[in-house]
Amino acid sequence: MRNWPNTYGDRTLFEDISFGLSRGEKVALIANNGTGKSTLLRILSGKDVPDAGEYSFRDGVRVSFLEQEPVTDR
Repeated sequence: MRNWPNTYGDRTLFEDISFGLSRGEKVALIANNGTGKSTLLRILSGKDVPDAGEYSFRDGVRVSFLEQEPVTDR
């Protein structure tokens, strides 16, 4: 990802981030509430759209996201 800002209201959550993961690697996102962790995961899972920039996945990669407050049929 390059040159990728994302905002929530008038607050910039992140910009100019770049990272990659290799097969078998695990990652933890640790930060204060409201800093964009869930927003980043929602974008990477296709549930949200970034303000700008791009991201890509290697062929065959599957991304899933479990909502913090899932909607159920109950």
